[in-house]
Amino acid sequence: MVATYREVPPSARLRRYVECYWSQSQEGPGDHLVLPDGCVDILFSRSGGEPDGLATVGLMTSPLRVPARAAQSYFGVRFRPGMASAFIPGAELLTDETTPLDDLIGRAARRMFERLSESDSLEEMGRLMDLSLRPMNPPDAGERVLWQLQAAEVSAGSSLDEAIAQSGLSVRHFRRLCMERAGVSPKYLSRILRFRKAAQKITASKGISQPSWADFAVSCGYYDQAHLIREFQEFAECTPGRFLQSRRRDLD
Repeated sequence: MVATYREVPPSARLRRYVECYWSQSQEGPGDHLVLPDGCVDILFSRSGGEPDGLATVGLMTSPLRVPARAAQSYFGVRFRPGMASAFIPGAELLTDETTPLDDLIGRAARRMFERLSESDSLEEMGRLMDLSLRPMNPPDAGERVLWQLQAAEVSAGSSLDEAIAQSGLSVRHFRRLCMERAGVSPKYLSRILRFRKAAQKITASKGISQPSWADFAVSCGYYDQAHLIREFQEFAECTPGRFLQSRRRDLD
């Protein structure tokens, strides 16, 4: 399988909500492994050049191996964790589910499908989504909670407890707002985001050398190597070492 993956950023207006617009196409059949990343995506697909679907892919709690056909391509809108619910009613209820977007936003989804079907490039589709996406409500405390939680995972040395303290909210209120927007608890979402950071770090290393997994675990915010291994077994269904080997095979 030969696959091509690209990303472009959203407009400045949407950057607090949308991580990127992305596309993937492939020339031959083969499986594609999708790992949990804490995000919800809008997914537009084509087979043999013909549009065949527009769906919402909910937050994932385990890896998904997607069988792909030759001449299949995708365009996606990757919302930041918890931010899809600002545009799609009920997005927080779609954990581990893929649902036709038409079922969630009706006529607006059908118009979106028609316009995407007439677009050819990632950049053109991204511009279309820049014009189409409008948050249902102004920014509020729920969005600030999600931003603080993400910042805690990105910043070395930060913790969920610190994010809650900085929010000025009680633990219960912080948790409720996260559940309402992301569909999972702050602790669980933090685990997914920490795993994502570790997986990206392994991928970025391009498999040049075998790291000290104990040091790597601490640098990514895990207690120790055993903690790192348990999380990879849950979210990638393999050890960090196996994951590194798979990245090396992808580069060969």
